[in-house]
Amino acid sequence: MIISNFINENNNPIKIKIKNKKDTATNYKTKEKFTYTGVSILIQGPNSESENIVTKQEAEELYKCLKKFLGKN
Repeated sequence: MIISNFINENNNPIKIKIKNKKDTATNYKTKEKFTYTGVSILIQGPNSESENIVTKQEAEELYKCLKKFLGKN
């Protein structure tokens, strides 16, 4: 598990927590349900909270996209 606590550019305290999380999904072609270990990305602020559970491949692609995006700004 990775946890980061910081003050963002709007002077708000933010917590990011990333961890492995078991989840279930359904194959859209076969309709078969299965269990997998995904990546939970939790972002908490003083007035909001969001959690996304993505597959490991999706997490890797998100990482690549963020590196490209933030590298250009």
